Amino acid sequence: MFCTQPFNRIEIYENGDVYNCCPEFINNYKIGNIFKTPFDEIWNGEKVKNIRRHLLNGDFSLCNDICSRKYHNENKDKYTSETVFDYPEDISISSDNSCNVKCKICRDENWHITFDKNSLDKEIEEIWLPVLKNAKIVRFGCSGEPFASYKETLLIQKIAQRYPDIKFHIHTNGILGNKEKLESLNIFNRIDKITVSMHSASLWTYNKIVRGGQYFKVLKNLKLYSEMKKSGLLNELRMIFVVYSENYKEMPGFVKLAKKYNASAEFWALRKSNTALCKNFEKYSIINPEHKKHKELVNILKKPVFDEKNAILYPELSSLRKQNMKELI
Repeated sequence: MFCTQPFNRIEIYENGDVYNCCPEFINNYKIGNIFKTPFDEIWNGEKVKNIRRHLLNGDFSLCNDICSRKYHNENKDKYTSETVFDYPEDISISSDNSCNVKCKICRDENWHITFDKNSLDKEIEEIWLPVLKNAKIVRFGCSGEPFASYKETLLIQKIAQRYPDIKFHIHTNGILGNKEKLESLNIFNRIDKITVSMHSASLWTYNKIVRGGQYFKVLKNLKLYSEMKKSGLLNELRMIFVVYSENYKEMPGFVKLAKKYNASAEFWALRKSNTALCKNFEKYSIINPEHKKHKELVNILKKPVFDEKNAILYPELSSLRKQNMKELI
């Protein structure tokens, strides 16, 4: 097994912290901070060399078992040294946590951060844009809603202008990203992947989870994204569903809804966070065998709908299904 992430990818968060992977997958192993250290020193610093060294030796001990990448074989031939001279090709940016909804899984309050335009322009020009000089893919939306953020929309515009060959991956709640918005940012024909977090199949459950959401606007934009994919403007469309005790019954319906829009339906187990919901994690984390509704989840996972090509269960849920499907044989 081999993972190329630390050799060609980084994630940068709003406080400037840099990781080679989703922080949760790599046990919050931070390699530096772009506001405190020049990126050249971060990209080939001792911390990142350490993780590259581990992977070159086939050692995944710095990684968390919930990561799905460590179970895939990736091309190792290109990477033989712990030093990488080319800047990363794949960059995930979470420069602002602002969001237009209060999703129970993510946050309890709307977050809107204001910025001084002059200092923000300087920050983008001197810190963010130079890091992207070798990038092929730039991802937005890991911790906030990019289309609700002044900083991220400005950053997207400047990237699109400076680097005409970069493609975008956008993770969104699906409300604001209509055709007019995509065209105004000059990225309508430059998006490789769109990921929409919904966590539900029905209007009733959606309104319960995505507080302040607009279900029918999401469906309208999903139709747009589906048409973009059919016409070749979009390579991939994903729909995300975080499974917990209030929505698990809608998992089969979510697979069917995603299929309607030519999208993958991707299921994640609930993760701990600072939300009121997750402060009662044991109450809501239905993947826990001790949870009173755990057996109901297992029975749902046994359904043939999860054999559909567009249904993707991430490690904990996939393992749970495999384990219980074996019992049927």
